[in-house]
Amino acid sequence: MTSQLAAPHLMPASSVSLDQRIRGTVPSRVLTEFVTTSALFPILDAIRVVSSEGLLRYLTEPSHYALVAASLVQAWFLGTAEKDNWQTRFVGNILGFGLYAPLDLAIEGVDFFAQPYHWLFALLSLTLAVLSALQSLRRDNQNWQAATTLLLNTSKVALFPAMYFITEQNVAEFSQVSWAGWQEYMASSGHRFIFYGALFFGALLGLAEAQRNRYAQFLRSLAGQLKKYSEWSLGSDLIANALNNPGALNLRRVEKTILFMDIRGFTAWSEHADPQTVVEMLNRYYNAAEEIIARHNGHKPNFTADEIMTRFESAPAALKTARELQHVLHPLLGSLNLAVGVGLNTGEVIEGLMGSTGTRKYDIIGDAVNTAKRLESAAGPGEIVMSGQTYRKLTTLPTQASTRTIQVKGKSDLLQIFVING
Repeated sequence: MTSQLAAPHLMPASSVSLDQRIRGTVPSRVLTEFVTTSALFPILDAIRVVSSEGLLRYLTEPSHYALVAASLVQAWFLGTAEKDNWQTRFVGNILGFGLYAPLDLAIEGVDFFAQPYHWLFALLSLTLAVLSALQSLRRDNQNWQAATTLLLNTSKVALFPAMYFITEQNVAEFSQVSWAGWQEYMASSGHRFIFYGALFFGALLGLAEAQRNRYAQFLRSLAGQLKKYSEWSLGSDLIANALNNPGALNLRRVEKTILFMDIRGFTAWSEHADPQTVVEMLNRYYNAAEEIIARHNGHKPNFTADEIMTRFESAPAALKTARELQHVLHPLLGSLNLAVGVGLNTGEVIEGLMGSTGTRKYDIIGDAVNTAKRLESAAGPGEIVMSGQTYRKLTTLPTQASTRTIQVKGKSDLLQIFVING
């Protein structure tokens, strides 16, 4: 315990957020898109040229660099797209060919249209674009997802026997591709083995990917629910920090400015109000307070009946929050003849996970917390009461603050406080 409390501050969190962990980082999404789809034709084309004409021929043709560049742009577009809808998928899957065609036209001229491989690239791109767009239309239908995934993988794998057919038949121009030539090609048992074997493995890959996608969808849904539940108590920043740094939730000594807020007259009012009315008012009260606290980078607040507690890294942020809380909550509570009192105190606390083996909570304890609670109890309706420790931490001192002394439970000396009427 001693070594944990000696830690002065949290270790810096990695730049990878929880959302990125669920969806995958941009580099990982781009790389996956490149190796599974966008680079499929360039890689097989490179193998074709290198195996038939040699590596030097491949490296000295500018069109090959244009093909790889266009594929990289396509992978980047699909991997970084904010919206994963059918329009994005359709445009993204034909983007590589759309960029490559004018580039190669500038290099080869009209001979571009005579190349059978270019027509094969266009057909593959269009097929993948249509199937990928169809796949995104019915995300909630597992059978639809399985069917489109199977067709997508079969289409990708079918590229191999198609390119092999063109190479084996020595087809120099697209006009030479014919049904008779295909029949002649398929007359060979070896060619039939390659063709049907490729389609079979494409179907197997499609079924395996459909199963993985179904399981991944379940995990994403589960992770999303767990994320939402965890953020209710910890907040997204703390969760992300804990995922990247396992020691982030350990107990440690830190200086914080603690804010307590309570509704004056709530108990008496709630005794005579309808329970549904009380709950609805508290929910509005919680929502308004949490939005303000988050805007000023406060910690996820703790709600206990009408009491709210949170903490801040700096006293100025805590005071700004307290002022805005008084300003925003006054019209909400004023109609019920209620108001809030706020207490602020700055000091060293112990922060981290604490509790039993089965029940734990990320919280803070210490004399500074107890003092902040006492100051809040001393605040009248509409008042902000702060300790001298908080007052001296302010960068701009409030001109309208008045001072008085109070007796705080657990302390022998009188405590000087600074009071701002909200």
